[in-house]
Parts: sequence; C-alpha cells; structure tokens
Amino acid sequence: MVARRFVVRQEDPAAGETGEHELEYDTEHGLEILRFQIFSLTSVPPELQKIVVEADGSVVGEGTDLEAISEGLRLVAITEEEEEEDAAAAEAAKAQEKSDEELARMIQAEEEALLLQQYSIRNDGGAEFRERVEPYMHQVLMYEDPMRQEAARKTVPIDELQEKALVSLAKEGNFSPSKDEEDHAFLLQLLFWFKQSFRWVNAAPCDSCGRETFNVGMGTPLPSEIKFGANRVEIYRCNYCSGTTRFPRYNDPYKKLGKGAVENGPIALHSIVELLDMMLVWWMHLDPCEGVYDNPLLYEKGWNKKLDYVIAISNDGVRDVTKRYTRKWHEVLSRRIITSEDNVSAVLSSITGKYRSGLSIDRLAVIEKRDKKESEELSKAAYLEVDTTISLPGRQIAMDAVDEILSNYKSDVFCTKVHQFPRGNRLCSGSVLASGEQLPIGIATAAFDGIHSSKWEEPDGSKGCWIIYKMLDDQTCELDSYDLMSANDVPERDPMDWVLEGSIDGGSTWNTIDTRSSVIFEGRFYRKTFTVDKRYKANAFRFRFLRVRESNGNPRFQIGSIDLYGKNA
Repeated sequence: MVARRFVVRQEDPAAGETGEHELEYDTEHGLEILRFQIFSLTSVPPELQKIVVEADGSVVGEGTDLEAISEGLRLVAITEEEEEEDAAAAEAAKAQEKSDEELARMIQAEEEALLLQQYSIRNDGGAEFRERVEPYMHQVLMYEDPMRQEAARKTVPIDELQEKALVSLAKEGNFSPSKDEEDHAFLLQLLFWFKQSFRWVNAAPCDSCGRETFNVGMGTPLPSEIKFGANRVEIYRCNYCSGTTRFPRYNDPYKKLGKGAVENGPIALHSIVELLDMMLVWWMHLDPCEGVYDNPLLYEKGWNKKLDYVIAISNDGVRDVTKRYTRKWHEVLSRRIITSEDNVSAVLSSITGKYRSGLSIDRLAVIEKRDKKESEELSKAAYLEVDTTISLPGRQIAMDAVDEILSNYKSDVFCTKVHQFPRGNRLCSGSVLASGEQLPIGIATAAFDGIHSSKWEEPDGSKGCWIIYKMLDDQTCELDSYDLMSANDVPERDPMDWVLEGSIDGGSTWNTIDTRSSVIFEGRFYRKTFTVDKRYKANAFRFRFLRVRESNGNPRFQIGSIDLYGKNA
C-alpha cells in the first residue's frame, strides 16, 4: 500500500483552457478507483478516460505500476468515434485468441509433452545446453565494440537512408514525425539496404589481376585469421594468370566490413534480430537475410520449420523467446530434449545474472520491468490464433561457395582416400523446401550444400518425409543421375526406400523418375550413385523418402547430402 499524490491536467479544446486537479490516492485500490476519483473532479466518465503520464507519454493501463509512475498525469477525453475504434481493436484481439475448448486441448497436450520430456532429456543439469548457448554471448558483445560500430557506420549510407525514411513517412501523410517514428522508418530502410547490398562471395577474385578464379582446396588458417574467427580458409587459382589467392571466411563484423562489406562469410545459423523499437515500445522481429520484419511466424508457418529453441541474446543477458515464433508450443515441447524446462530457465537466468552484475540499480530496474512485461507477452503468445490472411514466403538459398567450388571441377569424378567429390555437372543454386528440419544442426538446405560434415535431419521422418529442390529462375534440366551420402552417425536413420519425382510446372504436378527400395549404406559418409532410366525435363525435383533402415523406436530420418546431375534443357 502506497499513498500517492497525483496532479491531473485536463485540456478543454472547445474552450481553449487547461485545468489542473490534485488528488490523493491509495495504490492498493487499483486503477478503477483512480478513474472514479478523476471522474468526480473532471466529470469525464471512467470509460471515456485516457490517462497519460506526462513524463514519458505512456498510457496508464491495467499493467501500469501506479507506485512507480511520476505524479504528473494528463487526461484526454475519448470521443465516441475513438471509443468505437478501441472497441473494434479489442474485438479483433479477442478474435485472435483461441476458444476455451481449443485452449484446454493445447494445455493438456503441453502437460503430456512435459511428462514425456522427462524420459527423453539428458540428465546433465543443463550442462550441454549451457555449452551451446553461452559462447554466443561473445559473438553478440563484439557488436558493442565502439571500433566495430564506427566501421559499420562508415559502411552505411546514413544520410541517404534518412532521406528515404522521411519520404516513406511523407507518403503515409506524416509530415511532422516524432523522433521515434523517424527512427522506426530509418530502421526499415536500413533493413532493406542490407538485404540489397550484402552478398555472398562465391569465388574470390584474383589478388594479382582481379579476374575469375576456381577453388583448389582448403588452407590452414593463420593465427591472424583465427583471431577474427576465420576457421575456414579457401584457396583459389586464377583462370588467367594462374596466381593463387587465399580467402579466409571471417566471422568478425569488423573484418567483414573490411573489403566493401561484401565478405558475408559462412554463418552456421540463419541470423535474425529482435530490436527494441521505441515507436512500438516493444521487441520487433527483423530478418536481414530475407528483408522481412515483424513476422516471427515466418519460419514455422512460411518455411514449415519445426522449431526447438529460439534464444534471444543481448548485451544484458539471454532469454528464451521460442513462444514468440510458434503457435504449436505443445509440439515444440516434444522436441526440446537437451534438458528440462526448469534447467533451461535456470541456465539462462545464470548467464543473464553474470552479464548484469555490473549494472546500476536504476538500469536494472528498467530492464527487470521490461523483462516482466515480456514474460507476460510470451506466456500468451503461443495461444494466439495464426492470422491465415498473411502469406509468408518459403525459404530460398543462394549460390554458396561450395556450389561454386564443385561446379568448377571439370573431371567426372575427383577422388581422394577420404572423399569422393561430386562431378562437374552438379545442379546448384536452387531453392529448398522440406517436410521438416532439425535446428540448428540439421536444416533442409544442408542436403544440397555440398559440405561433407553437414546433414538434413527430419525429426519425424522415419516413416515418411519429403524434400523439394527447385531450379534457379525456373530453368529446366534433364536429370541423368544422383548421389546420396549417408550422414555422420546413427545408421538406423539412413534412407532405405524412396521415390524421386520431377515436375515441369514448379511442383503442381509430379512424374516418377526413379524408385529405390531396400538400399543399405555400408558406412558413415558413404556415397552411392544412382542412374536415372526415365529421362524427364523438370524445373523441380522431389524425393519422397518412405522408410528408414530402422523405424522401430526411431522417429528420425537423416541424409548427409543429395547431389543431382544433369544438363540444362
């Protein structure tokens, strides 16, 4: 219980006057009593009151801490038209919420998933989960470095993007935007600029003459390269002068900005961002790789991802925000088997406490208030209905460095004692869609990336799953053969029976190209080649894997790589 004194300022636009009213109020009584006290002073009915904190412009609502806000309040009388708009917005929000019956079913499914989780999780107290999450703090903190921030600012055409932001606001009829509105518009322009400006370097230009090169293998990283996260160094030879070029794939933002901001080296995970947008006063989802914002369901609904963990990392800690990215929380729970949910919370809380230990009391109070609000939002997010009117795009993959390396091999087969590399007529640069994937180490695009150590893993694919490869720009190809390579572990997950199909209309209709059954891979990273008897021009290819080597007690499917060979029609 806290006794407060408030000064309520009331504006009367019709009379052009402003009045002030003082009132004594006990915070124990709640917001409704405060509204009635204001009504007794101003004659504005409680249902037509909009109470604004003058210090920061925030609107007082049910979740407002009445003990913490400043004493200066401003009363805005809501017109009947505004009241109707508010009622419509409330009705829309209510429509998004699931029915009581649906909610009860989801909660029951969650309880069952949590019960089953006890028998599948690792009993290591969350040690493995901590080992996976904590190293990313170092990556994030690099972006707090003033030197790196200054390098980034020099790369960004700030004046040009600010001008575009103001133009976009003017097109919406906003000619006198607030600072927060300007920042919001600038943020979106920055997002679009990043999408258009950054690209992947497939084959490094020759250091001597600047002309085209081809890959000749991998080099050993130098200490100066490892310092900036370049654990992978590619070696290229010039097609013209035969000069040799080293190309380290840096994972440090400062180094990535070093050559015209084009060395967007290999990133193990698809990177997304959440930014505290002051106009929205909330965390907004951004995907710089896709140029998409405020669409957190893009991955589950648009890409058909089967999410496990989405962990947000900032300079003041870590948070599990998976519920913001799913409307199938009970299904997600069944896949979260690294550790128990209690251990997830404990590990994240421990890491967060470590990075907040040096913050001031005032700063901690602001962050903790923000955390409380976010926790309330996340607890509701997974139970909202999916807006089916929003169309979300499927995932695209660009030509990566490995595609370029492999397409430059001129011989039919390049062999070493360890690997058999794909041939020169390998299809590359297409897009991929699959029935599901395991994050972060079993994504669908890994099936076609040509990287020896990666794999596609389908958590529920042992008794049936599919993956589609679409040609770039709807080109057509006549397939003559394909390779499948087993993954690194668990032979029981290897494919055994499958059907390969082709489509000339991008996937509307399919024709069978090849069928296999009872195939056994004799070892790990074992590559098998299959010749296609039915030649068929297609711009999309689909593998329907019907059965794995052992499905009893094993729900998962995995494949190390899929390589398609043919000629453009």
